[in-house]
Amino acid sequence: MSARLREVYGGAMKTFLTEPFRLRTWREALWAVLALAIGVAWFTILVTLLSTGFALAITLVGVPIVAATLVLADYGAKGERALARALLGADVPEPPRAPAGAPEPILRRALHLLTNERRWRSVVYLLLLFPLGLLEFLAAVIGWSIALAGLTWPLWWWAVPDADADFLWDGNRLDNPWEYALVLGTGVAAALVTPWLVRATVLLHLALMRALVGPTRRELERAAERAAGERDQAVATVARDRREIERDLHDGAQARLVALGVDLDRARTRLEQGGEHEEAIELVRSAQEQARTALAEIRDLARGLHPGILTDRGLDAALSALAARSAVPVTLTVDIDERPPAEIEAAAYFIASEALTNANRHANPSSIHLGARREADGLVVEVADDGSGGASEERGTGIAGLRERVGSLGGRLDVTSIPGAGTTLVARLPCG
Repeated sequence: MSARLREVYGGAMKTFLTEPFRLRTWREALWAVLALAIGVAWFTILVTLLSTGFALAITLVGVPIVAATLVLADYGAKGERALARALLGADVPEPPRAPAGAPEPILRRALHLLTNERRWRSVVYLLLLFPLGLLEFLAAVIGWSIALAGLTWPLWWWAVPDADADFLWDGNRLDNPWEYALVLGTGVAAALVTPWLVRATVLLHLALMRALVGPTRRELERAAERAAGERDQAVATVARDRREIERDLHDGAQARLVALGVDLDRARTRLEQGGEHEEAIELVRSAQEQARTALAEIRDLARGLHPGILTDRGLDAALSALAARSAVPVTLTVDIDERPPAEIEAAAYFIASEALTNANRHANPSSIHLGARREADGLVVEVADDGSGGASEERGTGIAGLRERVGSLGGRLDVTSIPGAGTTLVARLPCG
């Protein structure tokens, strides 16, 4: 036998003999015992709710019962994944969820819920917990009971009356070494084999969990496609912002600086030729004004890239500064207990800034409401005006750019714009 083969054989034997003393073995035994109790509970709950819901479905009363059952099963699957992670160290990822779409009527949302494949897979998994948990429970309890009985029998066989326990041999008396060896050997063999038997049932359980409440190949492909789309949107947004910066520099600060250079050159020429000092002074004064204007435009451009007040004092103060600079009166409400991530905070500021600019430029409103609030799933920015309404992406009112910016972060933009009734823009940005 080669040294490599002896090493492999020795390692396998060591693992086999020491498995009963590993913490992992007893974690799996606890999992197997809990599996039956959890399986019985879920089987009872789901069968009761589903049978009631389907029986009453003809009266429409059962529809919300079935829908609530699906939501409950989704939370049950989430709890199973968390328990597997805590006890077994097994990471079963949660299936990726599709991004929330525009608000829908209650009946349509209920229909989508009832036809959600992921939730129905959770129901099937929780129903199968009962037979699977029974298998795990029997493997663990019977195996470890035989091991415990065999290892401890020589210590307590004398306490069992002869007439009450003849399941091994007459009288249950260990009268010779062979009987001792048989009983102890059975206990040792059960102690060595049971961990692997229980592990086999646990691995079967985890395989079923991954198949039913883990992400499927199709779900992963869809998530990858969404991520690729969001990445493309982010790239397009960055390119659009770069073009806007280039245009602002070309049309504003660059033109001012060119005019500044021309005025200074004319002033220098006048002074060198000994002309009128008043004319040279006026040219220098004009150049000074051009420099101030260019500096102000560059400062405004830098503030648009990332305002210092946003970094120093947060979104509340930055939105207050935006509202103060608006030509139309702005009512501001901010309810943010905890600062969101920096990229979400910056996106919220730019969305509010662009929405206010669009409202001032296109809607002719008499008042604007600007709000920002934290919700369970993210940050919500709302801009509503009482202007002319009728905003659309096709008319070039900036909505397409806002939608790209929000979509690049995995968020959602909802726009309601009725002609003559104003425009309401709501951006939902995820903060998870």
